[in-house]
Amino acid sequence: MMLTPIKIRGRRKRPPKPTASEPTPKKLKPGERPSGGRRLLSIQEIARSSQLKLDRRTRLLTPRAVSVERSRFSTLESLPVELIERIFLYALNVNFPRASVVLNAAVSSERVYRVLVLLAFWDDSAAGDNVGGAERGGNGEVIERILRPLDYSPLDEEERGELQRTVLRCRWFSVNRLLDLLPDLMSLVIQRHWIHAGIRMEDDKREALNRFLGKEEDIRVFEGVDTDNNHWTLSVEPLVSVTIRNEVTGQQQTHRVLSLKGLPEKLLQGENGFSEDDSTFLEILRIGSRFNRSDQLDTGGVSLSREAIQQGIHSALIEKNPRVLVTLLKIDEYFIRSQNANNPNPLPYALPSDHFRTAVQSSPVDPTFFQLLLRTSAESVPGDDSEITQWAMDLGNSLGDWLLDLMLRLPQQIEAASENPAQGSIFYMGRVNGQTEMGRRYLDEVLNVPELGSWMEETSFDVSGLWKVNKEDSQT
Repeated sequence: MMLTPIKIRGRRKRPPKPTASEPTPKKLKPGERPSGGRRLLSIQEIARSSQLKLDRRTRLLTPRAVSVERSRFSTLESLPVELIERIFLYALNVNFPRASVVLNAAVSSERVYRVLVLLAFWDDSAAGDNVGGAERGGNGEVIERILRPLDYSPLDEEERGELQRTVLRCRWFSVNRLLDLLPDLMSLVIQRHWIHAGIRMEDDKREALNRFLGKEEDIRVFEGVDTDNNHWTLSVEPLVSVTIRNEVTGQQQTHRVLSLKGLPEKLLQGENGFSEDDSTFLEILRIGSRFNRSDQLDTGGVSLSREAIQQGIHSALIEKNPRVLVTLLKIDEYFIRSQNANNPNPLPYALPSDHFRTAVQSSPVDPTFFQLLLRTSAESVPGDDSEITQWAMDLGNSLGDWLLDLMLRLPQQIEAASENPAQGSIFYMGRVNGQTEMGRRYLDEVLNVPELGSWMEETSFDVSGLWKVNKEDSQT
């Protein structure tokens, strides 16, 4: 069978060896011309030809290289860094630094990060239209000095919300950077709602306020009068809130130092687990949102994704992270109960029943996580779950017996909690309702304590504790 030859492009055939009958080709000397071809060049001619080609290539490439070097930067990129920063802060367009590496490097500085954080988390919605140092009698100079290098003009709530969401997604944003800027945020709130509001203070009291802001003296209550000689009181919870009260009418208003529009979903759900910084950040956001009160239910316009927070609770149970779990449970309960308080037809607060199964499966020996879920919503325990029933029987202690009785009484207990959440629930904001039978039994049989108060005011991270007075300056 004959095979068909396959030709491969670029491959040369090996020349056949001369036979004895064929003469050996004559070797040519430099300068000799073969028949039908070009003459061979000498070594000197080859070197001279290569040098000529190199010189010609250099002449051709040099002008082009110079033109590329001159046109490498655009007109905007050629501006001084200070001007590029001002343009970016004026536009506040997140696509600006993405346009080129040069612009990104120009605005990637600590002072730009600082201004972006202050703008994102400072609520200046009460600024009005009279923004200008001259109209404020010089008070605007303090605000402008804090916000340098920005030429400040107030943002509306939609713009600030978008900027805040953008800042929270940035890689350069960190918990430590936010903590470092809380004193500046607090000073901005005081300047806007106390000094800029026209409250007059005596010289010694104004000096006391300046010493407080300078961390030279820990005085947190100040007095002043308005143009109608009405007495006002300024109360400061350092790095958390500023409360201004009219002593004549009793009217008061509290301003958050960290004004949040919403809690970031990525942080709430903990897709990659919860680090120590994540745990601290969650608690800072909870306190900054003022979700740490049991006497007043008000979200203050803060929004969150409940689906994300349920994912975070599940992750905390799997990781066996009680600190994160408690923070997430507090946020979830406060947020939902605040919404129910303003709803004429509120739905009973409840946790997904899967959380209780997850707590049993991930921590079969340690009942701590199950009890944390109980303290949030005992009525959410699945009453017909065989796994939880078996787990309660295996505990063989007072908690197991109490849980078995609760599962039998769940229908009546759910009805009581629906009619009166604050008094009919076994637990409300972490507080045990002693007027309910199951609540009294939990105190007596399980905890063996006379009472268990609200846990909303408890914190795993004391934000106000970061405010330290400089003792050396105070002594001098």
